[in-house]
Amino acid sequence: MRTQSYHHPPAALRWLLVGVGASIVLLVGLPVLMVVKRPELVASIERETAGTLSEEWMARVVVFSIVYAIVLHLVDVILLLWLTPKVMRGRQWARITLTAYLVVAAAGSLYSAGMGGMYLAVVIPTDVLHVAMVALLWAPPSVRQFFAAHRGAARGAHS
Repeated sequence: MRTQSYHHPPAALRWLLVGVGASIVLLVGLPVLMVVKRPELVASIERETAGTLSEEWMARVVVFSIVYAIVLHLVDVILLLWLTPKVMRGRQWARITLTAYLVVAAAGSLYSAGMGGMYLAVVIPTDVLHVAMVALLWAPPSVRQFFAAHRGAARGAHS
């Protein structure tokens, strides 16, 4: 049996980089979609509010929704860009934090899916990526060995 050196991430973690890149594209894509398909955004807000908003308040809610999506997705991109290199260096805390982020992000994207069909083009591939990335972080034996080797090396350095 060939053992993986803990100095180099296994192939499964290199595939994680592809997932992170695709996630970032999709995270940027949703606010862009909201701006491009503004009438559909207005329609989804009208459905949620049962048409009770004045025209002035509707304009405010639309702007707030877009700004909120931009800020939230910017935070998501920053988290991915911060955690991913640490995962690639075998940091267990980053692996756990990234997993928690992916679970929370998947739950949040289900909320977006409920807001209207225009979001499904982004939500479905994003959730598939989230599940695949969690699997890449935990399922492959080479990944488990990689993190175990880093844990062992860290313990040896502290002895």
